[in-house]
Amino acid sequence: MRADHPLKGIAWMVAGVLLLSVMDALSKHAVSQLSIPVLIAARSAMVLVLLVPWVLRSGGWSALRTRRPGAQLLRGLLAVCSMLAFFESLRLLPLATVIAISFAAPLFMTLLSVPLLKERVGVHRWGALLAGFVGVGLIVGPQAMDGELGWGAGLALVAAFFYAASMTCVRWLSPTESDLSMLVWQNMTMGLAGAVGLFFVPLEVAPGMWPIMALMAVLVLLGQRCTFRAFRLAPVGVVAPFHYSELLWAALFGWVFWQEWPGPHVWWGALFVVGAGLYTLWRERMRTLTGG
Repeated sequence: MRADHPLKGIAWMVAGVLLLSVMDALSKHAVSQLSIPVLIAARSAMVLVLLVPWVLRSGGWSALRTRRPGAQLLRGLLAVCSMLAFFESLRLLPLATVIAISFAAPLFMTLLSVPLLKERVGVHRWGALLAGFVGVGLIVGPQAMDGELGWGAGLALVAAFFYAASMTCVRWLSPTESDLSMLVWQNMTMGLAGAVGLFFVPLEVAPGMWPIMALMAVLVLLGQRCTFRAFRLAPVGVVAPFHYSELLWAALFGWVFWQEWPGPHVWWGALFVVGAGLYTLWRERMRTLTGG
């Protein structure tokens, strides 16, 4: 049986998004200095090194045994596709724009939770989902109509879909697989994919990039643990809308480091998506209090 503790799940999601937002800002800097396969391979290897103490405390190799190796591989490949598209979109678009488009991911998660997880999405959540799509449309609409987003926007949307599919798989796997096994198998898959890519790109890393990649590894590990915990504690349709809090961090980091600031349409769109998340929180609180 899957757990159903919506308020705790939401809290873990918000913490995870903050950590991952810092990592995304570092990623935008990193992709301007490194090839994407080098970045994926190095970061995944560092995450695996950080996981070694946890693996040893948990019983060594036996803690990584999986009852569903095919599903673990599928989730890892989905994560690889998401990361490739996301990193390349960061080369082409401002950070806040990429994050705004990635807001489609929680919407995809809610949609995917119905056929994949057989979760019940009631009329109130469908309403919040619709409001979220309207908000995303407001965020990307003006640039799309002007033809300014192009290939970068398409890649960001592809990244959002694959990320949603990967994170939906977390809840799908959670009844039989541990957080540790999912983290290790995902990063092993990503690391191998990055290593294959190294045959096609120059292996050049400035000395100053190694600490940045190490910090990215720490942040992604902590962020993943928080989001994994969120999906274990609550249905995808409940915690997914709180991924939208990333807009605030993206806007702040974009303004501080790249002198970027989202236009009014982004904030109007955010009003819809944040409102949808807050409405979901209120509904779940009422459901918890009334037992309905």
